[in-house]
Amino acid sequence: MKNKIEIGKKLKNKRLQLNLRMDDVAKEIGITRATLWSIENGNGNYTIDTLLKLLSFLNISIGVDSQEQGTRKRATRTNSVLDKKINRFIVMCVEQYASYVNQGSSDVYHRLNKTGIIEELKNDYEDMHGMSTYSINEYIDKRLSGGV
Repeated sequence: MKNKIEIGKKLKNKRLQLNLRMDDVAKEIGITRATLWSIENGNGNYTIDTLLKLLSFLNISIGVDSQEQGTRKRATRTNSVLDKKINRFIVMCVEQYASYVNQGSSDVYHRLNKTGIIEELKNDYEDMHGMSTYSINEYIDKRLSGGV
């Protein structure tokens, strides 16, 4: 897949630019060196939370291309301190909720993304980042059951 190769090259170039060893980066984000090597070479199977952790750790922002009614639009977020905080918050919410419901982080992320809850968490970061894990888990439960 072309996008995986491009993302992998960008990750590797940034890691080398920062003069970071593969072992150190892998350990920091909780993956093996072999997994990082696969990601950097565009042929790894990885979860979205692994990718988000890696992007955040290397301070990388990526753009998303989308097709809409025959016109090409480009959606990007600037890489700011707030964006990194929001990404870490989203990863924390997904991981905590996955643990709470005893499911995999990737499955939970896809479910929350499909239902629009990831976007809500991003948009409401300022109000929610100080909430307890218990309160966030309750909020997600209510949203998934059609409440709130």
